[in-house]
Amino acid sequence: MTSRTSERSEEVRIDVYLRDGTLARLAEDVREGLQATPKALPPKYFYDARGSELFEQITQQPEYYPTRAEQSILDEVGAEIVDRVQPEELVELGPGSARKTHALLDPMCGDGNARRYVPVDVSESAVLESASRLVEEYDALSVHGIVGDFEHDLGRIPRNGERRLIAFLGGTIGNLDAAERQTMLRKVRGQLGREDRLLVGTDLVKDRNRLEAAYNDSAGVTAEFNRNVLT
Repeated sequence: MTSRTSERSEEVRIDVYLRDGTLARLAEDVREGLQATPKALPPKYFYDARGSELFEQITQQPEYYPTRAEQSILDEVGAEIVDRVQPEELVELGPGSARKTHALLDPMCGDGNARRYVPVDVSESAVLESASRLVEEYDALSVHGIVGDFEHDLGRIPRNGERRLIAFLGGTIGNLDAAERQTMLRKVRGQLGREDRLLVGTDLVKDRNRLEAAYNDSAGVTAEFNRNVLT
């Protein structure tokens, strides 16, 4: 594990767990995935710095409805969620750029309850960028980022003794098969105290043409994103 701090070191801490042994784990995952039926590669390998950049472009494509739909829901009910939970800490699993996070942080900081934001993501560049941006935008907020994956590093989420809202947004849970979902949700359950709450975003059943268009945009950004995993 390595840690990074920003110039405002009292407000930002980034713990990096993926650097050591990452290539060995990648080889094992690829070997296992390509021997399986159907063949598969873990979605976490999409998100190097270039992959994270491409995914942000995907969310802006006209065919890609999930981000806009979830953002509109969070904008509508984010304050209500915060009012019910009264969280002092927001833990977000797989936040990427953390753009949707404002719908939760705004009411948390507005109430004066927010103390800490904990992004957990495989992309170090995404965690660093969002941490730097958010501590500038929210004066009272500190950030403790975790660069790791859901399979191995959920147990590294810090326990600060504060009421937490753990958010797993973006429909990312759909990237996991049934067994993986069960394992992950059990690990998340182990993180929840009596006053903590879990917020999960997931898509609804869609028309096949609309769904396929969202993941095969006419500009070819998703195609480039998919090829980037081979890089």
